[in-house]
Amino acid sequence: MRGMSEGVNKRLYSVKEAAKYLGRSPWAIRRLIWDKLLPQVRQGRRVMIDLVDMNGFIEKYKQEGANGNDLS
Repeated sequence: MRGMSEGVNKRLYSVKEAAKYLGRSPWAIRRLIWDKLLPQVRQGRRVMIDLVDMNGFIEKYKQEGANGNDLS
């Protein structure tokens, strides 16, 4: 019998996992939550961050280069 998580895409991430995803520290993620820049999903003391919200955060703060070129 296969595990239930196989084939199911993960949507909620812990603060530590969100930090890795966004390339920030866990404390920076907490600060984004406290400053209401990144929504949280709470269940009791557990704080989770929705993948959709992390991708929205990236899109909101994405910038192009000064000449409209990418920054790479």
